[in-house]
Amino acid sequence: MNNEQIEVCGNEIQYDKSGVGHCWVAAYQIDCPSSIQEEIDCEIIDGGKDDCDDFLASNGVHYRW
Repeated sequence: MNNEQIEVCGNEIQYDKSGVGHCWVAAYQIDCPSSIQEEIDCEIIDGGKDDCDDFLASNGVHYRW
């Protein structure tokens, strides 16, 4: 398992452990599986979101970059 913080399109990804935006921490592979990384990649590339304060992924977890 990789112990490096997840980066998508050069952006470091964080996720919210609290579920309500109060505890943002670095995301690692266990926190941000490849399918979610693809969702974030699409938001950055296709959605034009170079940065995002709160993205609700299909797994119900909030991410930001």
